[in-house]
Amino acid sequence: MISAFRLCKTKFMATAFSGEGARLNGGRWNSPGVSMVYTSSSLSLATLEVLVHLEGPDSFVRLFSWVGIEIPEDLVERMDEAGLPNGWLAAETNISSRSIGDTWVRSQRSVVLAVPSVVTPGEWNYLLNPVHPGFSRIKIGPARAFQPDPRLFH
Repeated sequence: MISAFRLCKTKFMATAFSGEGARLNGGRWNSPGVSMVYTSSSLSLATLEVLVHLEGPDSFVRLFSWVGIEIPEDLVERMDEAGLPNGWLAAETNISSRSIGDTWVRSQRSVVLAVPSVVTPGEWNYLLNPVHPGFSRIKIGPARAFQPDPRLFH
């Protein structure tokens, strides 16, 4: 089993694994209109992946929760950095990385696509396809309030 973590605003925790937020807004690996759930290989990486999108730490500490998940290894397809097109590290609106994610979701090749983290090189994010028939094999743990050490923000 592979452990992964999802960090999101507490008010959206009931739908945290629906892919709706990514469908509405798009992200590095999906265009608006394509459902996807972003998770990370550690809670620390999930924290950094969220922090890069926030203007300040105050709302982060009060408004977020996290969930741990367990993914059967046979559900995961790995996208090695060597196989990614030039420029994939560019801004979130990068059409090449979005095209990869959009194609993957529509192909239904796997439930999970492991992709390299841009925020922390050498670590992995796990993209989940919530409409894949095998999605129910992922074990989703209970939501917990996110309470990082306050020194993180000083």
